[in-house]
Amino acid sequence: MSYQTGPTPLSRSARPLDYWLSPELSAITPTNARSRLRELASARGAYMGAWAAGIGLGGFLVLLGVVLAVRLGTPVALPALGIPGAALAALCGISFARVRNRLPRTDRALVNRGPGSLRGALSFVAFVLVVFTGLFAFTAKPSTWQDPAALLTLATVLAFMVGLLVVGIIVPATIASRSRESLRRKAATDPHFRALLEQDLVTWRDPYGNAGYGPL
Repeated sequence: MSYQTGPTPLSRSARPLDYWLSPELSAITPTNARSRLRELASARGAYMGAWAAGIGLGGFLVLLGVVLAVRLGTPVALPALGIPGAALAALCGISFARVRNRLPRTDRALVNRGPGSLRGALSFVAFVLVVFTGLFAFTAKPSTWQDPAALLTLATVLAFMVGLLVVGIIVPATIASRSRESLRRKAATDPHFRALLEQDLVTWRDPYGNAGYGPL
């Protein structure tokens, strides 16, 4: 079966959505080739990644409040950090569900300065942790390594750094790197989302040239 990746404006709407969503078509098309479906997937993944990071950050604040309350022996830190954290997680969760179930706007420039792949995110996180532990190892006094309290504090700080880097770097990068597969799976399992794509397929025209609706 042969595919055409540069259809004319009239043939774009004549192609069924399943044609453009086909993994086979995607496999034979250059990764950087532009299409409407890829723009939708990229924007949807960027928004979902940002809101997922917000959910993780809210949970991180709640956990930090619990740890500080235990370590300081006072419950003041729990509501001070837990309430804003829970509110942030809830609001970002609502926004995440909204962008997951709707077609995103692609006419806005989305600037993503973080790693765009899981491998890049893991490399960045590993680099940060190596630099931090290296600086601590060179600057800490020898007696610090014999102090269990200091080592426990270091382990706690490292654990929270890892958690923060995971929610802020790894989670968004993972969602963004899987944005195309996520959109294809959503279109296959959610009739409402598929209907939105079907409507967009009929009405969309490339405002900048002659790009096809797909491939994904």
